Amino acid sequence: MIRRVFVVGAGTMGHGIAEVAALAGYEVYIYDISAEILNKAIEKIKWSLEKLYEKRRISSVEEVLSRIRATLNFEEAARNSDIGIEAVPENLQLKRDIFARLDSLMHEDAILATNTSSLPISEIAEATRRPNKVVGIHFFNPPVLMQLVEIIKGNKTDDDTVRRSFEFVKSLGKTPIIVNRDVPGFIVNRILGAIQNVACHLVYRGEYTPVEIDSAVKYKAGLPMGLFELRDFTGIDVGYMVAKALAERDPLFRQECPLIEEYYKKGWLGVKSGKGFYEYKSPSDRPNIPKEAGERVNVVRVLASSVNMAAWLLRNGIATKEDIDTGVRLGLGYPKGILQYADEWGIDEVVKELEYIYNKYGLILAKPDELLIQMLKEGKLGRKSKEGFYKYAT
Repeated sequence: MIRRVFVVGAGTMGHGIAEVAALAGYEVYIYDISAEILNKAIEKIKWSLEKLYEKRRISSVEEVLSRIRATLNFEEAARNSDIGIEAVPENLQLKRDIFARLDSLMHEDAILATNTSSLPISEIAEATRRPNKVVGIHFFNPPVLMQLVEIIKGNKTDDDTVRRSFEFVKSLGKTPIIVNRDVPGFIVNRILGAIQNVACHLVYRGEYTPVEIDSAVKYKAGLPMGLFELRDFTGIDVGYMVAKALAERDPLFRQECPLIEEYYKKGWLGVKSGKGFYEYKSPSDRPNIPKEAGERVNVVRVLASSVNMAAWLLRNGIATKEDIDTGVRLGLGYPKGILQYADEWGIDEVVKELEYIYNKYGLILAKPDELLIQMLKEGKLGRKSKEGFYKYAT
């Protein structure tokens, strides 16, 4: 049974995870290498709790804070906890070193979890003598507000560890989805990576402009942000690093969009630098994306690669259709799941647009997945045929 939680790393994700666990009633240790970092983390947690108090979502700031213990004593925290959640920067060796320490100190039934968003769970687990109890528990930023958590099985993670992790995440008031295999990008970032890569290539090849695509996805598909607006917001440098990491680990992502490297080298990093795909006079600026700008854009063409990647995940047993769609809704803020979109558009329309991109530009991410081709052969076209990824009564 999990009673005490040990969060390693007091940065943005670490202090957010610690706050979420304390809000759920757990006793929490939060560790970092300096008192200064820990003090800043506690201040940020306090500020966040005060906001929750103002909104009447909690009755006492101090009660929640009293469950969080900031510590420089790694050994004591590890020995006294039932789950260790590592939330340090995305450096494989650093994470492996931390897991080796956790393994040597935590009791034999303890779960060792990593919050990595991009590194292989299985390679982190190799640093321990209990790879069966190592799991990915990937929170989204900011953890207090984001409902979704991905639970990722490493090569040797056992079913009991997955079950206990699932129950733990549910006890936090979050929605867990299961990633059955340790694939680059897991579910949400893999689907987002596919959309962003293909959309960027469509701009690079002159098919559309950034504002045309952003207008179409916002006003025709109901996405909360445009794809290029999102790139600017998160940072083109961040997108560049994520694309490099995906390309190194997965042949499907090898065809990187040249625009991203070009902008990165020019220092056009998005909102933070004042220029990216749009220009910004201040950090609070939002780009002007008129509704009429996307009139000529085929939104299925722009988003078809996400359906293709979702089909790949489903066909390979990485995730269920329900978890894929939950991930897209809660992780990316889409009004409906990507497979629900596909059924509405028609699987035949999705395949037609994928073939257009693949035949014209040779993008591997747009080569129609075997599952989509099989669905076409079986006449499972979506809502219009009463069956696609889902079944429909009318």
